[in-house]
Amino acid sequence: MGKLGILVAVLAGLGVGSVAHDQGNKREAFAYARQLHTGKGIINLGAGPHRTLLAKDIASAPEVVANIDIVPDGLPNFIVLNIETEILPFADKQFDCAFMSHVLEHLHDWEFALYEAIRVADHVVIALPHPLSLTGLLHPEHKQHFTVRDIRGIELTFPDVKIFY
Repeated sequence: MGKLGILVAVLAGLGVGSVAHDQGNKREAFAYARQLHTGKGIINLGAGPHRTLLAKDIASAPEVVANIDIVPDGLPNFIVLNIETEILPFADKQFDCAFMSHVLEHLHDWEFALYEAIRVADHVVIALPHPLSLTGLLHPEHKQHFTVRDIRGIELTFPDVKIFY
C-alpha cells in the first residue's frame, strides 16, 4: 500500500470524511448554537431539510425561527432565498445565532453569505467538511475548500464566529 493509501486508511479509521463524521459535526455545532439561544432565536441558513433527517430535525427545532434555502420546502418559517446573492430580509442582530451547516463550501461568494449571517445574528455557528475529508475535497458540488488555516483566519477575524469541522 502506498503513502496515499495509508493516509486514506488512517483518515477513514478516524472517521474523517465520512457521513457519520459530518452528521456528528452537525449535531455538535447545532448543540453549540442552542447554547447561544437567549430568546431571539436561531436562523438556519442553508436549511436543506429535504436532504437528511437530521437537517429536518434541526429545521423543526423550537429555537429555529427562520429556515432559509434556495430549494422550496414545506416547513414552517421557511423562506426561499439565495444566501449567496440576496440580502437577508432581517434587521441587524435580529437573531441570537445564525446556523450554517455544510453550506459555505457550496457557494462561489461565501464571504457575502458570511457577512450577511454576521449582520443578522449575534453569533454565527458553521459546520464544514473536515479539511482532510476526501469526500469534501472531491465532492463535485463543492466550490470551496477550507483549510485549517482558513478556518482559524475566519475565527480570528470574526470572534463571534465558531466553526466546527
